[in-house]
Amino acid sequence: MDDEDREVRLEAAALLFEAAADELDLAGAHARRAAEHFRTGDVPRATAHAWAAFGHVRTGEERLATQAQEHRQRSLL
Repeated sequence: MDDEDREVRLEAAALLFEAAADELDLAGAHARRAAEHFRTGDVPRATAHAWAAFGHVRTGEERLATQAQEHRQRSLL
């Protein structure tokens, strides 16, 4: 593998981790908003934000899983 290939793979990995972080940041924002709505008794909005948070967590998890699978393919025993 040459240096150019390595740099391309490293950039792809970095982008996946940034995408995961972005999704997890959004999950946190939705979770905080859900908490606000639960405190005011607005259960429908709270639930909507709670499900949105869960969706962002799952998407972030998928991004991390993609990176883990790529790493698995390159691991040698």
